[in-house]
Amino acid sequence: MKNRVKNFDAAPFDLTNIVNSIKSLHLTQSPRERLVVILGATSTGKSSLALTLAREFDTEIISADSMAVYRGFNVGTAKPSQAELEHVPHHLIDILDAEEKFSVGEFVRRARPIISQLNQRGKLPIVAGGTGLYIQALVEGYELDDAGKSLISHYKQTGELIYDVLVFGLTSERAELYDRINQRTEKMFADGLIDEVKALLASGISPTAQAMRGIGYKETVEYLQGGATLDETISKVAQATRNFAKRQLTWYRRMNYITWLKI
Repeated sequence: MKNRVKNFDAAPFDLTNIVNSIKSLHLTQSPRERLVVILGATSTGKSSLALTLAREFDTEIISADSMAVYRGFNVGTAKPSQAELEHVPHHLIDILDAEEKFSVGEFVRRARPIISQLNQRGKLPIVAGGTGLYIQALVEGYELDDAGKSLISHYKQTGELIYDVLVFGLTSERAELYDRINQRTEKMFADGLIDEVKALLASGISPTAQAMRGIGYKETVEYLQGGATLDETISKVAQATRNFAKRQLTWYRRMNYITWLKI
């Protein structure tokens, strides 16, 4: 019998309540820097909520997505549109070439000063993404060595997160989540994922480059090499994404400070 990840106990999604909670955080006097985090499994609407909140509070978004860092990898990562990027400043998007590696240590090293700078400017930074390890290491105050391995955790030592932070998790019933993933996969191909991968390969990027290992990209490379039909490829991407969502949900179980909201 397969192991199943149980649904989270979640309150109904209510944007007004979210906004009011953030307003309270914004007004709180605290010695710690303030932060809002939006996380959840893939296809739960994290980016859309982050954009809405960033506009509401006139602030900026820090991406916690291990694939959005790569330039030119747009359709398969569901990266914000150019118009959205121009309207709301984003950080840690389009910062690396396809062959470069990105790690939890690099994420934390880059994200911390951005959070500090935004706090100093009186803004409430929003971290949004689905890479649970990145977010956990950031808010729990991991001290990491050059290899990205944790040397010490402030949270495990003190029971306190290093930021005065609200961590919202978006969730849904499993059947609905899988339906969202299937629809998103079909939309990616309709929006030109195959043409994007063709262009990336034509530009000289190797099919074995770090970024090409991402879900959607490696399967599309296989399709272009004649290893699968289009229908088979779409099915493989959807299945791989559903498996990834299960791993995300399993990871979030260890983060007991998340406030779960049912979309």
